[in-house]
Amino acid sequence: MKRIFTLPKEITTKNAVMPTLAILLVSFLFFVGCYEWRNIFQPEEVAVNSYFDVWLSAHDDGNPDNDWTNPDNHDIGLFGVMLPDGWTVQDSIPYFIKTTEPGYDNNGIVIHNDEHSQTLTDSIPPPPGYYWWGAKTDGEASLVYFDSLYLEPRIFTNDQTGNFALRYAIGDEDYWDRNPADDVSDPIPITVYDPTGKKEIFAETNISIYPNPAVEYFTVNFENYLNQVIELSITDMTGKTVMVKKLYQNKNQIQIGDLTRGMYFINLQSGSDKITKKIIVK
Repeated sequence: MKRIFTLPKEITTKNAVMPTLAILLVSFLFFVGCYEWRNIFQPEEVAVNSYFDVWLSAHDDGNPDNDWTNPDNHDIGLFGVMLPDGWTVQDSIPYFIKTTEPGYDNNGIVIHNDEHSQTLTDSIPPPPGYYWWGAKTDGEASLVYFDSLYLEPRIFTNDQTGNFALRYAIGDEDYWDRNPADDVSDPIPITVYDPTGKKEIFAETNISIYPNPAVEYFTVNFENYLNQVIELSITDMTGKTVMVKKLYQNKNQIQIGDLTRGMYFINLQSGSDKITKKIIVK
């Protein structure tokens, strides 16, 4: 179930955050102009060693002096994520800018940037146990005839349970020297739990691997999948690792066209839970 926040928000986290007013994560793009968050869709709870998506949108802040018809409304967008130690964000995150005139919509990606991460740390010092993950757009983003912008980062947790909080900010390079963020959300709480059924995902009856024997590919299917990040490795009969992958969904197709014929071991692991299966490659 997802919690919906409509901005401007007046959220406090007195009952939900760690003692240090835990802030976190995904901040957002900061393009030239005056805009603010419109919506933040964020899960209330997530599992350990898993991932979740956050959907963010921003729009005009309503200032009558804003003029989005200016052909010079192009700039590098800034994105930042204040994360608990051990968490991370998927890199190369797509963004989309919607405009009021046909032909002006544009999109691109935001890419991790060490320099911007440090700028965020210097400007908005994170509380103990948190750090800034910063990124920039891959090129200039256009806000000519701007209507709204959208971003959906994927965030990965670690094995720590408890109450945390996410904070979101948007900005651009033009504004950075004067103001570290054009709009910053209040910390938004999120709880990380260790699901009781987590170990059941590796029960024999909840995992199917087919076809077996396999030729070009096989499929790994989990019946009780809860957005766990599952590590898969394949070893041959000598113990040599021939493939390593991360699985992010209940049904996963694994290409094995490069493997020679023979028997292999499929090793699956999520946190401390693991299981090994056998497969024959023909």
